[in-house]
Order: sequence, then structure tokens, then C-alpha cells
Amino acid sequence: MAVTSKISPTQVGTGKDKKNLYTATKVTGPDGNGAYTTEIIKYDNAKGENARTIGTRSSDEPGKITWNDNASDTDKKNVKKLGKTSANQVKSIKNEVATTAQEKEALNKASGNINQQEEGGLTEDQKSAKELTDATKDIESIKGTREEDFGFYVFPTTLRANNDGQDFLKFDMLKYEPKEIGQKGSGARTNLGFSDRDKDRKSIGTVILPIPGGIQDQQQVSWSQDSMDAAALALSDFALAAITGGGDAAVKSGENTVNAVAQNSKEVKSALANSIAGSASGAGNLLTRTTGAIMNPNMEVLFNGPGLRTFNFSFMLAPRDKNEAMTLIKIIRFFKQGMSPIRSKSRLFLRSPHTFRLAYKHKASKSSEERNKKTDHPFLNKFKECALNGFGVNYTPNGNYSTYEDGVMTAYQMTMGFQELTPIYNDDYGNSTFPEEIGF
Repeated sequence: MAVTSKISPTQVGTGKDKKNLYTATKVTGPDGNGAYTTEIIKYDNAKGENARTIGTRSSDEPGKITWNDNASDTDKKNVKKLGKTSANQVKSIKNEVATTAQEKEALNKASGNINQQEEGGLTEDQKSAKELTDATKDIESIKGTREEDFGFYVFPTTLRANNDGQDFLKFDMLKYEPKEIGQKGSGARTNLGFSDRDKDRKSIGTVILPIPGGIQDQQQVSWSQDSMDAAALALSDFALAAITGGGDAAVKSGENTVNAVAQNSKEVKSALANSIAGSASGAGNLLTRTTGAIMNPNMEVLFNGPGLRTFNFSFMLAPRDKNEAMTLIKIIRFFKQGMSPIRSKSRLFLRSPHTFRLAYKHKASKSSEERNKKTDHPFLNKFKECALNGFGVNYTPNGNYSTYEDGVMTAYQMTMGFQELTPIYNDDYGNSTFPEEIGF
């Protein structure tokens, strides 16, 4: 079976270069293996003149568009926008070509809707959140916003990525990517969590600096003490039974509690009676006043939640010539602009700033096959994706105003504070035999 969607426009370019690309999507399948193929068909105008296929996707390579000779450089440059348009077009005709859950899953793979959930699987709040996320993903930014091409900078210039002599700290800037509602489980996507960000996203800019002194990490989780005496335990059991089993289960729970009390000694009955009477009358210490005892609080330290790591760095950088000076100025600009929030063209929204991927890089062994290769430092911590939430520059770190002839300061001190976007979990380390590295 083959079904073609209606033609729809995709707006690309900015200013005088703004224009519409007109496309439709043809869906073919399922074949004998249950797979689908989608073709992106481009037209000269909304009337559908001069139709030609410019790219295809299949269930075997989820989300990937394979361009052909009909695809222009403009098409390839706007792959995300055209891909999204095609995915929506497939969604509009999905019920015509796919009926079972298995067919819909295969079609989603061939259309770019890999993370698509059925609307019936979302609550109203989740639907609203998803609609808002979709509406703000492609908000047009205000003129002057830099969202790519931040450059590649190394300071000092003698420190190169292929230099065997020195380890370094690498900062890759990434476009912020929000998490999507729903977590891929065994065969189906559930709405009981959030998907993970793609940690291998393309960098939009890179800075390489020497590893500074004083580097450290601090990993924390939150635990706190909690108590639950016998009376509270009985009440919680009653409430849980009522919620999960209804009225009959609640009555049964109450009967079990009464029987348990009846089977205990006179002292236990008296203690429970005093505790309950004290709670009912507001005299919380009635049991202690009358017996000198307290209910066993069953105190225990319980896990509350994970913590987020923060990292602080300080660099004293002194340019030695004009090239290094200009590189250093661009590095300062790199971090300042990259950490700044992004205004929408309408100024109604503020989008999240760009984020950063950090890595300590270690010189590889000098064997012929690994020469000049830099790998993550095995004996320092790794990082998860980070937000830059603080950046400072001291323009007179030596205590006096000093410049070169062109006005560049003789030294700059940069301080920066990063915070990881997500906590460190046990599974981040893996469960294979302990490798000879620290990991996170």
C-alpha cells in the first residue's frame, strides 16, 4: 500500500532569504517484514508542480534521511525542519497505512517519529506540556542570536589537541536539548519518566585550555532520619488498605490491628490506649507522663534523593603575542555569549542557554598506532552535560592596570562555575569488571 500526504510548506532562511519549501511525504508498506519506507517529495510550489523525490527513510534506519541527487544544499541544510514536516505529514495519514501497534511502531521508525507516543497514553497535563514543548522548540530567535559556529580555540597556542606533551581540559558547547516525556521500556514507550538527552550531540564550538590546579569533585546524595511508631504504622496500614483495596480492605486492616492489640499484654494495651488518647486530645506526651516510657519510634535514616555536582575552575591566562591575545578575547566572548539566555523574536519566551560537555583529556601512549591520540583521562572524573551558571573575569589580576600597546590586558583571570544537568546514577558506571579508571 502507498499513501501520499497533502503538500505543506516549510519556512527556511531569515530576512530577505526567507522562503517556503513545499513537500509531501509518500508512505509505502508494510512489506513482508513489516517495514515501511517514506519518501520526501518536493514541489516547486503549493500547486504541486515538478514533483521529485529528494530523500527517503526506512524502518531499518530509524530517523535517518538518505538524500538523493535531487536534494539541494538548502534541503540538506534544513534537514531538521524538513524532517519534522515529513514526520507530521506521516502522522496525518498514519491511520490509513498502519492499524496494529507493531505497524505503528515500524512506521514511526520510518517517519522520524521515533519518540512519538500515542495521545491516549498521555494525561491532559502531559499533553499540555508536550504541546508547549513542541511549540517552543522552533521559536525563532531574535536577530543577533548565535546558535552555531562559535569556533574552535586553543590557549595557549602551543597547546594543541595532537600534542603528546600535555593533558588539557576540553569544553564543547551544545545546543540545549529538553527531555521528552516518556521513557522507552520493553517494547513500548511509557509516560512514567523522561527520556535521556543525546549525549553525543554535535558540538557548536570548542575551547581547549590547560588543566588548572585545584580540580576536585564532590558527589552527594540526600539522606534524613525518619520515624514511625506503632500507632502511626497502624494508621498508615489502614489508609493504604483503604486506597488500594477499598472499604472492605480497610475494615479488615482495622480488625487485624484490634486483634494484634488484644493478644498483647496489659501493659501494651495501656500504652497504646495512652498514646491514642494523647494524640486525640493533643496531649502528645500523655504516655510519657503516665508511664515514663515512649513508643518505639523505629527511627531510621532514609534516602531522600540524589544531588547535582558542581565544578569550579580558575584560569590565569597571559597572552604572549597578538594572536594569543585575540584568541583569549574570543574565548571570553565564547563563554559569556554561550551562557546567556536566548530571547525569542516576539520577546514572549526566553529559551535556555547553550550547555557544555566537559572532558579531561590525557596524552595517549606513544605507540605508533596511538600516537597523537587524546583520550578521556582515566584517573580524573568524567562529567555529565553541564550548565554554565557563573562566569567571571578579573581584568587586573596582578593588582594593577597593565596593557599592551593595542590595549589588550597583559593578563586575564577567568573563573567559571558549572553544574551538571542530571545526577550521577549507579548504572552510569556500568556493571562490568572494574576498569582501571575512576569514571564519574
